[in-house]
Amino acid sequence: MTSNTNPINNALGIMPSPFATTISTMVANAKNDSANEDFTYARANIREVIANGSDAISRMAQIADQSQNARDFEVLSNLMTTVVNASEKLLKVQKSIRELDKADEPRDQEAKQVTNNLFVGTSTELQKILADLKNQ
Repeated sequence: MTSNTNPINNALGIMPSPFATTISTMVANAKNDSANEDFTYARANIREVIANGSDAISRMAQIADQSQNARDFEVLSNLMTTVVNASEKLLKVQKSIRELDKADEPRDQEAKQVTNNLFVGTSTELQKILADLKNQ
């Protein structure tokens, strides 16, 4: 029982669950790694779609110009819309990962705004001080 560092488990004579550390480790790893890995994967895929789409737009524009076929121009228009949508999704992914990173940051700014005061005295003295502050 000396390896058990949880004081409650020590007091009750309970051995720690091997699943507790595994689960907490998995949650910590998922929080840290999963979001970054997913962001990197999604970003790479979207950037590849944009790059391939840009190449395809150039080629399709040449085909549409040579054929003067309405269907070719429609395909070109749809391809352009797809590339623009992919670009917008890239920006949304970027915004989402920044929000996740911001949520994971410690909230030092909020902590700095909190002021804790301790008054040592009687309630009568405190009421007198508060009344004086109110009258000012």
